[in-house]
Amino acid sequence: MGRKRISKGWCCQKDRCARLSSVIPGTASFQFTTTMERNFVEIGLENHQVRCLVDSGASFSCISQHQLYRLNTTTAIQKSTINSAIGVCGEVHAIIGEIVLQLSFGQYKINQKFRIFETLHAKAILGLDFLRDNKVKTDFENMTLTIPTQKNSAINIEHPDSVAHVTIATFQDNSAVIALAETVNSVILEPQSETIVSVRIPKFHKGSTVILEPCHKLQSRFSIAGGKTVSNIDNNNMGIYRLLNPTNQTIYLDSKLQIAVAQLVNFRNIHAFKEQDEGFLCSVLEREKYSNNNCKNVLADLGINLEDTDLNLEQQQKLYKFLSKNRDIFAKDLSELGKTEMHYHTIHTKGDKVVSLAPYRQSPQMRAEIERQLDEMERHGIIEESTSPFHSPVVLVKKQNGEFRFCVDFRVLNKITEPLSFGIPHMSDILDTLADAKPELYSTIDLRSGFWQVPLDPATKYKSAFITHKGVYEFNRLAFGMMNSPMTFQCLMTKVLKNLNFKIALVYIDDVLIFSKNFEEHLQHLNLVFTNLRSANLKLHPSKCKFAKKEVKYLGHIISKNGIKVNPENTEKVNNFQTPKNAKQVKSFLGMANYYRKFVKDYACIATPLTSLLKKNMKFNWTLECQRAFDTLKNALVSAPILVFPEFDKPFILSTDASEYSMGYVLSQIQNGVEHSIAYGGRSLAWF
Repeated sequence: MGRKRISKGWCCQKDRCARLSSVIPGTASFQFTTTMERNFVEIGLENHQVRCLVDSGASFSCISQHQLYRLNTTTAIQKSTINSAIGVCGEVHAIIGEIVLQLSFGQYKINQKFRIFETLHAKAILGLDFLRDNKVKTDFENMTLTIPTQKNSAINIEHPDSVAHVTIATFQDNSAVIALAETVNSVILEPQSETIVSVRIPKFHKGSTVILEPCHKLQSRFSIAGGKTVSNIDNNNMGIYRLLNPTNQTIYLDSKLQIAVAQLVNFRNIHAFKEQDEGFLCSVLEREKYSNNNCKNVLADLGINLEDTDLNLEQQQKLYKFLSKNRDIFAKDLSELGKTEMHYHTIHTKGDKVVSLAPYRQSPQMRAEIERQLDEMERHGIIEESTSPFHSPVVLVKKQNGEFRFCVDFRVLNKITEPLSFGIPHMSDILDTLADAKPELYSTIDLRSGFWQVPLDPATKYKSAFITHKGVYEFNRLAFGMMNSPMTFQCLMTKVLKNLNFKIALVYIDDVLIFSKNFEEHLQHLNLVFTNLRSANLKLHPSKCKFAKKEVKYLGHIISKNGIKVNPENTEKVNNFQTPKNAKQVKSFLGMANYYRKFVKDYACIATPLTSLLKKNMKFNWTLECQRAFDTLKNALVSAPILVFPEFDKPFILSTDASEYSMGYVLSQIQNGVEHSIAYGGRSLAWF
């Protein structure tokens, strides 16, 4: 028989391999008859009786992933030194890993290494490594296998007295016949379509039922896919097979082209599904779907990395599995964006005035970028073409990463829009909530283009229309830069998390903080938040979410169980602020500094020379005193202390001070025998 040597995988591309070892002397313990198509043995595999195929044409022993799960072994799966193997018909199979399992023949036990495949035509295959390493003898007359077993410390094959024999019976499996299915006529596969084709399948009789699987060359040579198909054979050895052309071009296949591998379906091995099997089946599917590697791959595809979490290995695996089960709550891109039905945005304007402006002039490069973003937004239903009389112009704003943000200049529209009133949480309320809860684990979640998940009121969305060189479009979803957009979104998120807000979560527009005392509680809290978001059909931005951290960035602060401190990234902007040249620049500096004034003792007193420059009709005069106040504030913010969370069951210490120009206070508390600052405050009196 001609044989083809292949370095990785099976050494023969025929469905029969007959190079077996020599016949042993004596009579075997079991007598039977079988064909030489395939020979099977019943052996003990990890204390389970398993029907294994003995195949000298297999370079190594193999086991299917499904059979391995059924064994329920605790032995660890190792990384295989071989990545793939070539099957009997030339198809390439990926190797998942390798494992050492115990084989038993009566009282005789040996350890055997198996490579793991996703699917096999047999539950397990005993290959050439098993036959060679165990010096297996094959008796073709009696169709038995004999394994010499050692009685003494040294085996001497030349002296039979020192060797005992374990003889195993093989048996026939007529379902093992394999054939190649070929096209009967030339085939035309239309682009992006599925086609049922007629195939000729030799070796099988009329009325046989076979299962067909694709040959590897369908993908590599033609870029088409074949489905696993069950087909009946007619009196002309004909069956049917499903082919899929996922490309955008027509593909032509010649007649008599081998496209699939066919194997006879053995109906004796088909059993009705029983209710008691459901638990096992679900367990197998669950274990496979949510294995640690699969979960990591799912999250890696989303851009979620849990390697920097403050969790141990077991907790990391639980979090991987939890987030993978909630894959539907994340939107990888705009194609997966959610759309809530819980709330919509109405544009209320004063009177009947219409905003109609000309488009801004753009360079050719900017026009191309506008077209690209228009096409993307229209494809995902964010905008649509419009005949609205309202026209607001478009401007592109360059982001830090070099990309451009598509913005509509709604300033004129905003002037005639009636303001919406809705409360946005104050930072002090957020800190008080965290102080009362005493959490140790935090997660921050951010919605994917949150505004674009809120629909506009169909009756007023025409007012959101904007004009470009391509024409007029209007928004179907809430737009950035539109007056009342933050209020609308805060209102929506308050509805979504109404039973969780200020209990296990805090929401500030589209930034959500989830906090818990321990890991198990944190998973429960995450699940509650995810459930509410799913009910509202809102999706998260995966790469912007941080899970199970002991320290997180939230609203420009760094929060941990020890307290709250300023975010160095933000204070760096204050520190790099150039000396102001006019009142507008002073106002801009104080706007940034004021956000962190609770971290600076005597802030109001220090800032008095700067605030005096903002008086109405005050001539701008940058004095040495102003420079000293400017430098002092910058240094104070860079070296700002950690403010601890208050303990409301303990007394507070309030220290006050006042001068002609300002007054201030320090709120502190003794915790663990040490006085800690909780907040600094005060106000300037220079205006009075």
